[in-house]
Amino acid sequence: MEWAVFFIIASIAMIYALLPLMGGRQVWQEAPDAKDEQIKSLEMEKASFLKALKDIEFELASNKINNDDYDKLRNHYRLKVAEVMKRLGENKGIKGGGSKENTDG
Repeated sequence: MEWAVFFIIASIAMIYALLPLMGGRQVWQEAPDAKDEQIKSLEMEKASFLKALKDIEFELASNKINNDDYDKLRNHYRLKVAEVMKRLGENKGIKGGGSKENTDG
């Protein structure tokens, strides 16, 4: 009787221990690397600058700011967007800064 109880408990323990090995293979999600996080951060920064550009256009149309302030703010945010896009291009491995070469021979 004692052997039967021992055998049952040992069998259950062995099945419980081997169960993960018998199951399907699990694919673990890799942790995002620093480059992906930086790209995501730059994309969010770009979106916020583009929204600011839209906001100042709306404020100009609403006569909340004058043309001089609008021009200053627009130039500021356009420069910021250009800087972010340049950094995004560097992080994504895009070469060239928008300059086109003449391919006509």
